Amino acid sequence: MSWSSVLQTLLIGVDRRKLPEETAAGLGLAATDDPVRTALEALAGAALLQKAGLAPASTGGLEHFEQQAPDESALAVLQDAAVRDLQRMLSGSYAEGLPEFLSLLQDRGYRLPPELLPDLLDQCLKEPALAAQLAPMLGKRGLWLAQQNERWRHLAADVSAIDWFTASFDERLQLLEATRHRNPLLTIAWMEKTWPEEKAEHKVQFIHLLNIRLSEMDTDLLERAFLDKGREVRLAALSLLVFLPENETRTALHAFFKEKLAGAFPAHTREKHLQSTLPDLSDAELKPWFDLLSKKEKSDWRNGLFQLFVRFVPPADLLTVTGNSPAEIIQALDGGNQTSLAEALLENLLRHESVSWAEAVWQHYCKQFRHPLWQKTAMQGFMNRHAESLMQHLAKKNMSLDYDNQFILRMLENHRRPWSTSLFNNLLQQYRSAVNGNMPGWHYSLVLQIAAWHCHLPDGLAFLHASEPGVYLPKEWTAFMQVLQFRQRVREVRG
Repeated sequence: MSWSSVLQTLLIGVDRRKLPEETAAGLGLAATDDPVRTALEALAGAALLQKAGLAPASTGGLEHFEQQAPDESALAVLQDAAVRDLQRMLSGSYAEGLPEFLSLLQDRGYRLPPELLPDLLDQCLKEPALAAQLAPMLGKRGLWLAQQNERWRHLAADVSAIDWFTASFDERLQLLEATRHRNPLLTIAWMEKTWPEEKAEHKVQFIHLLNIRLSEMDTDLLERAFLDKGREVRLAALSLLVFLPENETRTALHAFFKEKLAGAFPAHTREKHLQSTLPDLSDAELKPWFDLLSKKEKSDWRNGLFQLFVRFVPPADLLTVTGNSPAEIIQALDGGNQTSLAEALLENLLRHESVSWAEAVWQHYCKQFRHPLWQKTAMQGFMNRHAESLMQHLAKKNMSLDYDNQFILRMLENHRRPWSTSLFNNLLQQYRSAVNGNMPGWHYSLVLQIAAWHCHLPDGLAFLHASEPGVYLPKEWTAFMQVLQFRQRVREVRG
């Protein structure tokens, strides 16, 4: 079967080019006097073969399947109603509920509907997180099907069969991630042997994966990486070395910060302090840190070094060495429209456990919602990490979401992880305030649906059951209730 041959016939027109006989034969089509019918049947047949897992090829048809699909009839089968719900999710309606639905199937021992396996595999190509969830559920039939199509084949790959020394980079990255969870020492041995030949961009990605079960066993390799000629490699190594005790790099970082930079936090004396502790570039202790600066940062290298250390000195050390509180440090690093120092601090806090800093951040910046820091990537990540404490702060201060701070709603629209009861209730309280005059309720349309998908279901159902029948409800609230009703129904999956 030639996929291109079918397309050419349809694009050019059957009056100018009939479908070749060998193409029709490859699809099992009988000869006919109607070229239009033949071409359309060829298109339908080719599309079905492709959907079923056969990659379009230059010749051949069903015989390209390696073997017959395994029989898994012994596993529990879903009722038609549950299959229809899954079809709706795969077609785009209620797609947000797919991970929860698949978890229910796995927990209750149902097999995936075989007719929907191609759509599920296609969905995995769009959502890598879903692929990780689906892989253990594919079973023999799903793995067999994935192996028939080049686009899906990596989903069925046997990681244990990958050879670190001969595999492609993507395969090695997959192998390293899988092996770190069960045997971290083996991954270090692999990386040590191939380190000199690795590309800088590959080294960076390998280093980031060492964060899985990071331990003192990784110290020697990370110290070696910190001496690498690639700046991004050294920065990646430093971001992990600060978590490990008793290593030369962290000790040197702490000593340099304490001696040269700790006194530079008061903004009004910062320049004078840096001039006195860093008079020129002749200090040998300065070189490894100076070499970590970008070309732009080197043009103002003293402030560049200060920003570098704000980004990497562990937050606990920032407090103990300077003797300042989180609120004082946040105040000192707020440069107004110049947000680089404030961003560096937030990037640092995102790498570490920073719950104790969150309230101080909200206390300072919630007084000025037009501050440019709110629009920066670091603040977006910090808000998402600490969404619950942010919403609690707004509630405690009786602050409503309005046009000046609706970016908080946009952040919550991407908060795709379990919502606590507190976060859920605070959002609904903000919604009530909105429909009573702060801003139109439709601004909450998407975030209400996200909350409905990710809240503790009993929390949502409490609002669903409290709704009065026959009372007019805004569209966004109706959509919110429909999501809760759908979640409630899929939990009644039956075989």
